[in-house]
Amino acid sequence: MRFSVAITLLLCLSARATQPSEIRAMATQLVPKVRVGDAADFFAAWDLERPGMAAVKAAVAAGELTQAEAALKEYFLERRQPEWRLNHWEMPKKPKGRAEEHSRYQQGEEVLAHVFDGHQFGEMIDWNCYPKKKPDGTPDTEFSPSPVTFKHATNVLGRLYWYSLDEKYAKEFVDEVTDFVTRYPAPETYRSYGPCMWSRLRAVSPLCGTWFDCYNYFLRSKHFTPEAHAIMLRGFIEKVRYAVRNPDRVNRYWAQLRGIYATGCYFPELKQAQGFRELAVAAMMAAIKEEFYPDTSDKELCPGYHGMYLSALYGFVENARVMGYDASPELQAAFESCAEFYTKMATPLHGLPQFGDTGSKSSLTKVFRNNIAPFVDSSAVLWFASKGGKGAPPDFRSIRLPYAGFYVMRSGWDENARYLCFDAGPLGKGHFHEDANNFECYAYGERLVADMGTYSYTFGKWRQYFVSSLAHNVVLVDGLGQNRAGSPPRPGLRTADGPREHDWHSDEVFDLAWGHYDARWVDWRDSGHWFNHYGKDKAVDLAAHRRDICFVKDSYWIVSDRLTAEGTHTYSQLFHFEPGRTANVVSPGHARTLDPGRANIVIMQADPIAGQVVVGQEDPPRGWYSAGKFERAPAPELRFEQKGTDRVAFDTVLLPLDVGEDADVTATRVPVRDEDGNPVGVHDVCALRIEGPFGTHYYINDLRQAEIGPANGRVKVAGPVRTDARAAVVRLSREGALLKASASGASVIELDGRMIWQQ
Repeated sequence: MRFSVAITLLLCLSARATQPSEIRAMATQLVPKVRVGDAADFFAAWDLERPGMAAVKAAVAAGELTQAEAALKEYFLERRQPEWRLNHWEMPKKPKGRAEEHSRYQQGEEVLAHVFDGHQFGEMIDWNCYPKKKPDGTPDTEFSPSPVTFKHATNVLGRLYWYSLDEKYAKEFVDEVTDFVTRYPAPETYRSYGPCMWSRLRAVSPLCGTWFDCYNYFLRSKHFTPEAHAIMLRGFIEKVRYAVRNPDRVNRYWAQLRGIYATGCYFPELKQAQGFRELAVAAMMAAIKEEFYPDTSDKELCPGYHGMYLSALYGFVENARVMGYDASPELQAAFESCAEFYTKMATPLHGLPQFGDTGSKSSLTKVFRNNIAPFVDSSAVLWFASKGGKGAPPDFRSIRLPYAGFYVMRSGWDENARYLCFDAGPLGKGHFHEDANNFECYAYGERLVADMGTYSYTFGKWRQYFVSSLAHNVVLVDGLGQNRAGSPPRPGLRTADGPREHDWHSDEVFDLAWGHYDARWVDWRDSGHWFNHYGKDKAVDLAAHRRDICFVKDSYWIVSDRLTAEGTHTYSQLFHFEPGRTANVVSPGHARTLDPGRANIVIMQADPIAGQVVVGQEDPPRGWYSAGKFERAPAPELRFEQKGTDRVAFDTVLLPLDVGEDADVTATRVPVRDEDGNPVGVHDVCALRIEGPFGTHYYINDLRQAEIGPANGRVKVAGPVRTDARAAVVRLSREGALLKASASGASVIELDGRMIWQQ
């Protein structure tokens, strides 16, 4: 895959503000004020010396502003450059059919009735509507109905208009946009509880595409009068100026830059157009340095929201190409690097692991086909875009992202591949959940161990549950979950100061990665939200959790958890499954899903630990899955629970089974002794004998050493195996013949006194 390495040169790990002072100075000089005042102020924004603008200039000079508005609309009706992805001159001359025959007709009826996201507006849309409230009664600005983004205008009204040529759809849009612009002129500065449509992301959202679509859908309508046309253009100017002067952070800032660049490209007639383009490019180059790691991940570390960054970069390269501007090689390199993240993280179902606020319906095929393939010439991109029909898959399988702390362990690239993604990195800058050491796993075309989703961004019981550790595949201590967001700041907790080192081993025999959690713990009900500092006043220092995950290729995973805390505590190891699954505890330490006609998974403990399956419990919440906004459904939660004093150990085998497959599998602890014959406890070394249809495997992992790779130097004897490895896997056939062996941090592996592996 030809991804440029130039992006690495752009990246740094400074913790400076999103918008550097030099960019802020450019913005202030470019946009002294945001609001467009009277008509004279409006026409002063345009370069009336440009070819074709003579009639507008003459009318303005004569004080005939109504005539000037008419001349301005006529100019844009005649203009053919720059082009957009759809253009008003492509409007059908005859109807394709009746509106009632169109698939979006019913949605159109709802828009005409001013019903958005189930919220009924009156005759006039309340653009400042916040129907949800926080516990203290203040507006919940995380949620508002959708009309302010104008997606309905392009996805519904525009399509219905060009299909039926029914002017009622054009009239509705014109009424909406003129009301929107005139009733709520732009403020000069952003206020947290200001008008809904002037939140920084919602304000710029139409400039990322929907307003350009709408402009072309309706420009030729008789209802889009010269006066209405001028009002919408005023809206464009105010929105882009507002974005320049009121920068946001993380992915929201990138959306602003995309909108600024698009406006500067599409309206070169604006006096500030070149400045908009130059500012957007300079600011984006600075933002790349601020928001991206060299391993291709963004610093939010929420795979689903990576798309916001990709979309912003796509907007730059697409707009430059479509509208005839020179695309920056550095931005192209950044776009390719951003796209490469998807090839590393892609699940066998061509989606993404559902970490953080990642949605459950992510599909990479469409992203590769529509957004990446047009701009990246790569066999792997073609393979993803065609869902394996063309090109070739990437030339790697398992891979690590050392800044993000994501570890992908996969058997291959087909839909039936075994795949596990382990999240052992920092919290991230945004859209995070309390899920350190969480993972998802897939096999045989199914997601077998799942993240439970997001539910909503609106504060309340269910949002608190879904972002808490209770809804993730982690370990609880006395029922308390992780609290990185509320813990005192320290290096590496929220963002990475550098790449993780000695954190990964991968060869043809096994993959191994480790993670560590040592921040605070809190009750899920107290973690709250940003406005109570994520419950930091109630969080406590309690325990440390170390997790190693090993993929014994290409069969199963071993999860080793070690927890330490002073005194006696109850530890709960959680596994979650999607709705519709049937999970049972077969015996102490042995559970599995039991779904005929589907792939299943066996979860086997090395110790007879008590297990329990709960589905759809209300208080406290247990066993719920969210597939979308404000959606929740009962789903099995498997919990293995044990008490321990000072420290406890879980060693768990996850064995996926194909449809109709069954397996008699056992995981038995093997006593360990050091070179002098002294016993070594299970808290220090995990040594397992795993027996099944694949034969007999020995797994030895010295958990006294965190680092993977450096020499361990401590001899361990476990059954017939003698090694000085940090970790080792020995695979024997059912008849006892040696099949494969490998190790990390070792010089030797001996089996029954004979050398079978040597560094």
